[in-house]
Amino acid sequence: MTERLIFIFIGLLGGLAFWGLSEAPEAFRQTALWVPFCVAAATFFFALLSLLSEIGLRRAVAMAAGIALVPAALSALERLSFESAAQMLDTGHDLAALIVLAALPVPFALAFGRDGARGLTNYCVLFVESWNIVVRQLAAWLFVGVVFAVLWLMGALLDLVGVRVLSALLEESLAIWLILGGTLGLGLSVVTEMPDMVSPYLLLRFLRLLTPLVLAVVAVFIAALPLRGLGHLFGDLSAGSALLATAIAVIALVSVVVDQDEVEETHALVLTWSARGLMLLLPVLAGLALWALAERVRQYGWTPDRVTAAAVAVVVAGYALGYLGALFAGRRWMEKLRQANVAMALVMIGLAAAWLTPLISPERIAAQSQLARFAAGTVRADTLPLWELAHDWGRPGAAALATLRGQAAQDGALAARLAELDAAADRFSFASTARAIPPAEWPAGLALWPAGQALPEGLEAAVRAALDAKEQAQCAEPAASPEAAPPCALVVADLDPAVPGPEAVFLRAEEWGPPSVFLNGPQGWKRSGALLLGPLEMPRGEDLIAALAAGSVAPVPLELQALQAGAWKITVRPQ
Repeated sequence: MTERLIFIFIGLLGGLAFWGLSEAPEAFRQTALWVPFCVAAATFFFALLSLLSEIGLRRAVAMAAGIALVPAALSALERLSFESAAQMLDTGHDLAALIVLAALPVPFALAFGRDGARGLTNYCVLFVESWNIVVRQLAAWLFVGVVFAVLWLMGALLDLVGVRVLSALLEESLAIWLILGGTLGLGLSVVTEMPDMVSPYLLLRFLRLLTPLVLAVVAVFIAALPLRGLGHLFGDLSAGSALLATAIAVIALVSVVVDQDEVEETHALVLTWSARGLMLLLPVLAGLALWALAERVRQYGWTPDRVTAAAVAVVVAGYALGYLGALFAGRRWMEKLRQANVAMALVMIGLAAAWLTPLISPERIAAQSQLARFAAGTVRADTLPLWELAHDWGRPGAAALATLRGQAAQDGALAARLAELDAAADRFSFASTARAIPPAEWPAGLALWPAGQALPEGLEAAVRAALDAKEQAQCAEPAASPEAAPPCALVVADLDPAVPGPEAVFLRAEEWGPPSVFLNGPQGWKRSGALLLGPLEMPRGEDLIAALAAGSVAPVPLELQALQAGAWKITVRPQ
């Protein structure tokens, strides 16, 4: 009971601390101290509640304070690169670095508290305690959610008889924070008392079973690449993100198969060989992700998101090399893999720390990249990320914007775009003012079908105004050969007999799902979405373009019957 009371008291202290930080005066929230205080509180209480049951209160407090000091100090340093705390946290990558720096050292601290310096390389303790922390936190937060749901229902029930005490309590921020902290502490105390019932072993056993399935999917993907071609893979950052996410899943599954030691590692041949197969394919995934990212950077330059993706790709590549080396270690491959996992965890902690220092500044890298591309003539003024420089990329972005303002006197297009930036109320109004393709320049890669078709009045201007910077860049490149499908196509056809005049369908090779359609109404041509009829699987734009190019590009009738139900008609989707 004493230990439970200690957990609850610590949880209440944490809730009180976060209530104070959330209700702090706005003047303090705008200072450089608010973020470090928040980071220190979150890291300290997370580490303390994770360490308490294993190494005792005094040592847990000392180690939690030591762990919290580093991310708090580095967040204070990183905060200097931004105008506000919200701008810093909105980047996402700084928050991710802080989470890594706050969470990953906790298992190392626990192992050190148990076995001293030897514990820092004790993979058994590191593996088990890492998963214990994950499972216990999930169980405790589930308990918190249940408590709040019950309290809300009880409050609603009392409201029916005019007793609003509980509902009024749940409307007070102090009460909410104290209930959250106290129930979280209670939940963690209960789950730590029941290590046999609340343990990660069941979850790990389930995850192991996914290894053959993931191996099969990854193998099919890599085998199909030469047949499908690499062009579609490297045209979109989302492809690189999907590759990185798959690689991270592979790393997790292989680690689960190897487990903590020789006793707990899997002995089923199908799982062992599946893990080996994934280890062999992991470098391919890492290489493809790096290649996809490099192509994206070559086309559009660096942004903070791409710098972050590059860092993740480098970490994945480190795992891939470590796993490949372990694979060739013979019978000791599982032991070598565990060593690689410990080494890469330390690398990630070091990278997260460097990320929050001037050594690695994604905003500075991105701003300098865009300035260099503009100076080289690779991008025009209307495609520069001016809004991001002004509002999202912190002080490095503001410095780059000041450089561009100094060049505006010699560049009329840049001066006009900067004036639009200054007049814009928000991101969307600024984007809507973007000048599209110059009047005398029709994109080389935008095919007009049927061939020789004259554009209806106003359509050309509408298309130019509707294309964003990404679409302009994709449609500017001509087809690879006369026989190849173009990267973009505009098809003019009369698709709605009830409306006078034709419509126009715009297709982009790098687009998934339904294309866009231009409709001519009282306010002129407007771009909207098209209805795509057919199989449920969404096609890629290049497949639709190729199919149109191989056909006659002529409208075909839809033979449908419908049930009239007042103002509605009910019918089936044709296949």
